[in-house]
Amino acid sequence: MNEPVRVAWVRKPRRRRPRERGLRGRAGLWVTAAGLVLALAVGCGAFAVQRYQAHMRASGVETVATVKEVLAIRGGYNLSVGFTTATGREVSTELDDFPRDPQPAIGDRLAIRYDPDRPDVTLWDVRDPPEFAGATIFLICLSAVLAAASAVFFALTRRRRP
Repeated sequence: MNEPVRVAWVRKPRRRRPRERGLRGRAGLWVTAAGLVLALAVGCGAFAVQRYQAHMRASGVETVATVKEVLAIRGGYNLSVGFTTATGREVSTELDDFPRDPQPAIGDRLAIRYDPDRPDVTLWDVRDPPEFAGATIFLICLSAVLAAASAVFFALTRRRRP
């Protein structure tokens, strides 16, 4: 009398989505994040260059160095120089990419500026003071371009929901 009713479950046919090409989803997000991290690193580099220049202008100490050795390189010279710091410490180091003509001779005396915290590493010829404004502007522009490119990349690769 009462027979059980059979119910047949019919599966809906699955609609296949076309396979996405290129960097979508997580991969696009990772590339965007990497671009933003690189932009931040370049921006921090610009900040560091600006701080270094300000530090050297404020605390650099001027003295006279004696040329000990001259090595000619690509349109300039590397000089081995020696000088005495304000505290009396004898320092012997190199002055890289010295662009002056005529070529300095051994025994010549040069006015230099050095960092009192690192006199054997950071120094330059006073006649050619370091000017990092160009480098700072370049790094800031590069950082902005990287950030903008990352934002555009993200906008182009994010998933659009139907």
